[in-house]
Amino acid sequence: MNDKISAEEVIAKIKEIAQPLADEMGLELVDVEFKVGGDFLRVFIDRPGQGVAMEDCSGLSRRISAELDVNDPITHPYRLEVSSPGLDRPLKRAEDFIRYAGKPAKVVISQPLNGQNTFIGRIGEIQNGMVKISLQDQEAVWLPLAQIKKARLEVEFKKT
Repeated sequence: MNDKISAEEVIAKIKEIAQPLADEMGLELVDVEFKVGGDFLRVFIDRPGQGVAMEDCSGLSRRISAELDVNDPITHPYRLEVSSPGLDRPLKRAEDFIRYAGKPAKVVISQPLNGQNTFIGRIGEIQNGMVKISLQDQEAVWLPLAQIKKARLEVEFKKT
């Protein structure tokens, strides 16, 4: 492929390859990360309700590698990593916010709301393309899903 391929194009191609493979294994493709010129291609997976086992990661890695041997959009050496998204997993789709309703999250939006771009609070309901975030010591805010640049679950520690 062309050396001028963008990171977004690589990610789209990898998702196109990985999604059906993950589906066949009963896995959810959570995210793909790649930077042009970078040494790592990272694929994040989950198994809803069960979590991800090492066998899931290694199995999907082998299947993706076999596909990339035939049609690889990356022209330089790199390392493929397949793993769980971790406790602070990214939230990308409306379905992610629905699944993790009630959990704490950090959300960054592209357009300031009341002079603020970053919000930390509990995920609430989703309505009309908006997600409700209940802020600590404040009222809730409604954030447009289309304006979310980055969102991650926050790790919550239980007090004993």
